Amino acid sequence: MKLLTLTALVCGLLVVAQAKPATRMSMDELTRIIEEYREKFDDLHEEKDMFVNVARIITRAELKLLNEATVDNLADAWSDIEHHFDGTRKIIGDMIILPNANEDCLLGLVEEIVAERIRAADEMSRCASDKIEIKEGLADDFRSLVNVLQRISTLAAEYTLYSFVNHNSIMDPEEHIEWLERNYNNQVYFWDNVARPEAQEDLDFLEVNRPYLVEENRLCLERIQVQMTEVDRNINQRINQCVV
Repeated sequence: MKLLTLTALVCGLLVVAQAKPATRMSMDELTRIIEEYREKFDDLHEEKDMFVNVARIITRAELKLLNEATVDNLADAWSDIEHHFDGTRKIIGDMIILPNANEDCLLGLVEEIVAERIRAADEMSRCASDKIEIKEGLADDFRSLVNVLQRISTLAAEYTLYSFVNHNSIMDPEEHIEWLERNYNNQVYFWDNVARPEAQEDLDFLEVNRPYLVEENRLCLERIQVQMTEVDRNINQRINQCVV
């Protein structure tokens, strides 16, 4: 009888133990953990913002360097072309006052020089604009990526607050914490393994590509310089034909 009573008592205690609800996380504990995740998300947001800001600065710097190098190339090429034509114009100016000079013939050569200078300027402009358009196209693509990263960064700062909208922290605090942990880990993984490497690759390409664009621009201008040198030589050779 005592054995049956003891058995019944043990079974009763087990039933009570099983029926007893699991201890819920206290609000203090929930608040502490949420604050930890808020700080983690804020740190992630700051890290992303820092990268995005640096990326924007580098993009602007790359475009500035390209523009400056292009302007320098243009200035050097134009100076060389003008040097040749200036010499020819001086010769024409000295000869046009001679009594046996054919003024119309010499003025025709001057007009030819003017036309060739205009043609050279147009072609030089195309050399520059082609390269700048390519560079700005690359920069536009990168800016779009940076803007996406900026939105991701902003969302990271708002995750903790947003989590209260779709979670009942009173009824199921554990699920709330699990959601924060899951999303934080996803954010870190995406940032470290997808977003930042892709952005860094594009940024590196932007930096590496600039010297090649500058060199292509220089070679394009050099071809025009060679053409104009030949034009100048041809005009020079015909000057004496304008003296009778």
